[in-house]
Amino acid sequence: MHSIPTSNPAEDCLDSELRCVSSGYLADGCSCQSTVPASVANAAWSHELLHTPAGEDQFFRFIWRGGEWLGYGLRDGRVRGVYCPEHSARRAERSCGYSVGARVSVAS
Repeated sequence: MHSIPTSNPAEDCLDSELRCVSSGYLADGCSCQSTVPASVANAAWSHELLHTPAGEDQFFRFIWRGGEWLGYGLRDGRVRGVYCPEHSARRAERSCGYSVGARVSVAS
């Protein structure tokens, strides 16, 4: 796994956050409240695109604060959404043929 530098913690407070997109069907009727700084997800997706250019929009994995997140990246470089580690694992359990790109580790 690769480590991607991110901004310092003081800057992260100003960063917009991406909330886990898991809704009731995976979370016993409640939307998930877990978030990750958008800059972290964007850096991981940018790293993925540099090493494996996307021919289409796709899922990608990244490590943040010791947990494996699942993001959905658009080939234009934007991140559409993320699943927190818990819901990423639940999604993988429910999906047949689950496969995404390499994991990227992001320093917290």
